[in-house]
Amino acid sequence: MRSANNSVETPSFPDDAGADYFIREYRTAVNPARRDLLENKPPLLILTTSANAPESHTHRVLEALRWALGPEHKRVLHTVLHAEDEAPLLSVQAGAGLGFDIPRRSAPDRFPDFWLMADAVDHIRESRAGSGGLGARKLRDHVYRQRAERGGLPGLLWHTGGTDTAPIGGVRGFIVGLVWHSLTRTLPRWIWARRQNRRLVRSKRSGWLGKHLNATAGGAPVFELLDQVGARQAPRLSLEPDHPRHKEGLAALELLLLRALLEDLQKPAVGRLLPKRRRRVSRPVLLLEIPPEGAPGADSAERFLRAFHTLQAGLDGPGPLVIAVGRPSGSLQTDLGVERTNLRRASSLLHSSNPRPVVVPLEDEPFERPGLQIPPVQPRKFMMGWRAVTAVELAALAVVLVGGATAPGLWDAPPDTRCVGGDRPVAADGQNKMVEVRPKEWYQEALNLINAQNRDAEKYAKDRAVRTVVLFESTPPTGADDSIFDGSIPELRGVAMWQKLLIDDAASNSNRVPLRVEVRQVGTGFHDVVPAVRDLIQEVKQEKSGKEYEEIVGVLGFAQSTKETQEAVGLLGGSGMPMVGTTATADEMQQSDIYWPFTPDNSEEARVEAAFAARSNIVVKAGQTKPNAPMECVPARNAVIVRTPDDLYSESLADKFHQRFQGDKTVINFRQGSEPFATPPGTQKATTPDRLAGQVCQALKAEPDTAVFWTARARDFTGFVRAMDVNGTCIGNGLTVLGGNELTNVALTGQYADKHWLRLYHSAHRLPEGDKRASAKTQDFVRRYNEQYPRDPWRQDGHSAVSYDAFHVLSRAVDDAHRGNTVSRDSIVTALRNGNSFDGATGFVNFSEFSSGPPAMKTLVILRQSAGEPEAVVACGAYNQSVKRTQQDPPCLH
Repeated sequence: MRSANNSVETPSFPDDAGADYFIREYRTAVNPARRDLLENKPPLLILTTSANAPESHTHRVLEALRWALGPEHKRVLHTVLHAEDEAPLLSVQAGAGLGFDIPRRSAPDRFPDFWLMADAVDHIRESRAGSGGLGARKLRDHVYRQRAERGGLPGLLWHTGGTDTAPIGGVRGFIVGLVWHSLTRTLPRWIWARRQNRRLVRSKRSGWLGKHLNATAGGAPVFELLDQVGARQAPRLSLEPDHPRHKEGLAALELLLLRALLEDLQKPAVGRLLPKRRRRVSRPVLLLEIPPEGAPGADSAERFLRAFHTLQAGLDGPGPLVIAVGRPSGSLQTDLGVERTNLRRASSLLHSSNPRPVVVPLEDEPFERPGLQIPPVQPRKFMMGWRAVTAVELAALAVVLVGGATAPGLWDAPPDTRCVGGDRPVAADGQNKMVEVRPKEWYQEALNLINAQNRDAEKYAKDRAVRTVVLFESTPPTGADDSIFDGSIPELRGVAMWQKLLIDDAASNSNRVPLRVEVRQVGTGFHDVVPAVRDLIQEVKQEKSGKEYEEIVGVLGFAQSTKETQEAVGLLGGSGMPMVGTTATADEMQQSDIYWPFTPDNSEEARVEAAFAARSNIVVKAGQTKPNAPMECVPARNAVIVRTPDDLYSESLADKFHQRFQGDKTVINFRQGSEPFATPPGTQKATTPDRLAGQVCQALKAEPDTAVFWTARARDFTGFVRAMDVNGTCIGNGLTVLGGNELTNVALTGQYADKHWLRLYHSAHRLPEGDKRASAKTQDFVRRYNEQYPRDPWRQDGHSAVSYDAFHVLSRAVDDAHRGNTVSRDSIVTALRNGNSFDGATGFVNFSEFSSGPPAMKTLVILRQSAGEPEAVVACGAYNQSVKRTQQDPPCLH
């Protein structure tokens, strides 16, 4: 393939199976349409060539990938790493390459942590001292001198100091030189070293070096720690390069250097009023060549990949996209625990936070043919450099200061301390009764309605195609306590509503495929879903022997994220069964590229909720004494994260909130019962609600500005609330709880109606009734639902709307796949992959083309629960088709 001037050959990617999908998703992963999409952590991707392939195959793939990131100059921060024996630590090459030739009009990433570690490691490797180390002071002086050589204020002061000898002779010259060097070198170096120590070791938020070296916050200073590293590794580095201990020393230094680089590459701050903040609008990319095993540089490349895999799971930020090309050894693939797949599957994984590395074998035959050009990415361009923006902003600021200096009250405006969602507690207006529920009756009514509509659908089988979908639900409730912890009733009602609309529409629309719904109960909490799925797979293999309308064309449901539903998705995906999820939100549920989750995943929810907790006034301010004054609130500066071990939903949401929340965090593993369970290091353990209440009270007394982030199940939450109420030791100032959609079902039934001390916020998946921002379709759905179920306590819950829209997605794909009297599951999968957009009960639904992730900008709402109707205090996503991203609430944008 030739470029437009026919003089330079444009690199092309081999036209292997699925290459067109990969090219599309590669460009999107590097340069997404929205900045928040940079927040996932794509897996390490390894493209392997065959054992007999020439080096040119590897170089062709690398050059095609690189060319797309900047043919003439860098459009995206990236570098290509070529492994050589002379440069065994590829992290040094990575940091230097990323800092060279930055995208135009972008303020450079300074990589302060990386260059500090690189200078220290370079000194350690060059000195190769004995076990006594190099000396912390000598190491500090060397690193600071290197820092001064890179310019900035340290460099200006250092070179202002002149030579190391006194500028004037005699005693007077000695005194002047002593004072002058102290001011320009000694004092700045001392201040700089103390700052590095505070930042890298003592800080609870950013002290990554102390954590990496297992040093306590009050332990040794930074250069003593690095000197200890030198004392351990320098003797090993003095051994022969092939010695196992030498390789261990290099691996330890590689891990330290790469950790520093990844810390510097965390999500950059948005420019706003500080134009020199990093303007990164695309994902950094590291492309790595893997030489064959035993070839020069092979050890270096594999050492880098092992280090990246070790560090990737613990990254707080999104991290770079790392793609390695070549021939990895079998031992490397075993150590990494890779997943082997094809280009098409790998393309969808680029948008997921998948910690497992992905290996894609490339065939030799496509390299013999013309390939596919990867079009250059087109990231956002800045009109002016940061210096020009600074000048404009300073001029504007001067005008504001001059014009407003005499304005009365300009500088003394009090901070906003109003409580988000009002200062009314859950139990206001004297409400202290639970809503009446009749779960067994309501569940059976929903089943009866679906069964009746199934018979209506079967009547069409004489004239057209009629098919069946399977809905997996938990076991029917046996009492009121079951129903309030389970969203199955509103979910069944939502499915029944769409089924009725579909069957009614079939009377006048011949393209509609009426669908039967088989509801299959799979135990409490989906405990028995795996054997049920295996039975379904066997049934599908023998379905030709049954009635045609009983042919199963898809699966709907999976309302909870559990280890069982996760395995079930993988099994069904392997059988080729298209699936559309409902309210299962864990990222880890995406075990198949033919499973389309409908709700935002836990990564998105945790991001929004962490920003909401840290920036919104949700915690009652301590020390308020005026009885009739409005209640004042402050943001949560601390969080107690309650999680349930071995619960997929709970662990996933808790861990992602822990990564996102910027304040101090206490993690409590809570599971009732006598069965022992392990707890991660640095976390607490509770086995009874009373003990959990005591631990939460202890945290509140130590730090009043604390909120509880709840990811355990709703049944456990009710036990905790009752224990807090009975003990009453720390509820005088109230307790703020922020949780996921798991709490919505029980909160709406009035379980906490008499808890005056509880401030409860929880997520939902559609705007509540009466919210003026809701779309016309949402309002229409709410109206019809309320007319049909006027006493439903969950009328403000999103379960019914989610299942209604999810069934809409699946039935629409069935309609698109309908050819004559034939509806194949492969065609349904193709229809789903072609994208799907409509205005639905939950807001605007837009499944991206060739992606099996949740809909883009899917509605996510945070509700403030009160005695009246819940209020949406945060609304994110396309809750209305016309809403623009700039109109989103602040927590949605962080």
